[in-house]
Amino acid sequence: MVIYFLLFPMIAMIYLMTLLLRQKAQIQKTIFCVLTFGTLGFISASRASSVGTDVTLYENIFKSINYGMSAENNLGYAIYNKLIGNVFGYTGHEITAANSVLITILIGFFIWKVAEHYFVATFLYISLFYYATSFNISRQFIAMGLVLVAISFALDKKVMPWFILTVLATLFHATAIVAFPVYLLTKVHWDAKKTLGIFPITIFASFIFDAILNIFVRFFPHYEMYITGTQFNIAGQGQGRVVLVKVFILFILLGLLLLYQKRYGLISERHHNIIALTTVGLSIGIVFYNNILLNRVELFYSILSIVFIPIAIDYISLKFKEKDAVRLMLTIGILLITLVPYYIQVSGNYSGILPYTMNK
Repeated sequence: MVIYFLLFPMIAMIYLMTLLLRQKAQIQKTIFCVLTFGTLGFISASRASSVGTDVTLYENIFKSINYGMSAENNLGYAIYNKLIGNVFGYTGHEITAANSVLITILIGFFIWKVAEHYFVATFLYISLFYYATSFNISRQFIAMGLVLVAISFALDKKVMPWFILTVLATLFHATAIVAFPVYLLTKVHWDAKKTLGIFPITIFASFIFDAILNIFVRFFPHYEMYITGTQFNIAGQGQGRVVLVKVFILFILLGLLLLYQKRYGLISERHHNIIALTTVGLSIGIVFYNNILLNRVELFYSILSIVFIPIAIDYISLKFKEKDAVRLMLTIGILLITLVPYYIQVSGNYSGILPYTMNK
């Protein structure tokens, strides 16, 4: 269990080292992302098949695809598995290592491209348990990484890269189809009322969820395993604990909106979009907290909280005279608070990540 807590001093030391180099800010950011996500990728790629509840399943699928015995429904993932098998062999661990490296490259690139406070965003990527969760649902995390990179292009108003990457993500995990509204959402002129309006829309959607679900399952029948009939299901994936984290992030959002309700125009358009997209994830995660399929769907948006929280801290601190001191205190306080659910999730062996052992 110790290794999961050593990650924090590790990234802190890398961050301090980059600051001591006294290079240009972008160079420091690049060095930090390369070293940090290189290390995170190595730790994830080197783990044994027992570290992560789905690892053995993915390795068996990988071997089945390469032996021509699998009916994998996601074309992109099947081709990717075949490519890895042809290049590196298919004893099993190859796909675990490849998935780990690909996920960390995609997430690292997103943070490098979008996060202004990249150390805080990386800390939150770990402390909000996204990194450890990637040990488990690796295929979806590849799709999520592709969606995040696509979002980085959508924020820059680059339509084709966003569209191509989003389509590619759906070829790895069909639930990535929920990311298609992203570009339209970035075209909305957001204000506090519109952002908060996402919640009643989500609540309304909960009443017609059965009809929407039936349509989705008709096109993607293999996702019927996440449901029983048309009723909500209690997720066996620690959602009771995870929803508390989402409520905590919701309070940060409400604090930001309360302070800037009348002066929301002071927030940049790019930040408006990040706040709105994060709110989509929070609303789905809270309203549908006990539905397994929607737990998977909301991850595509709620993971944006790793860049939203530093943005919110920046704007909230501007309301105070000693803004730099307030920003520092808020940052330290929020990061420390996120370590509480992180400890609970790690010690409770959420996602089956204990004990950490290396592949032999």
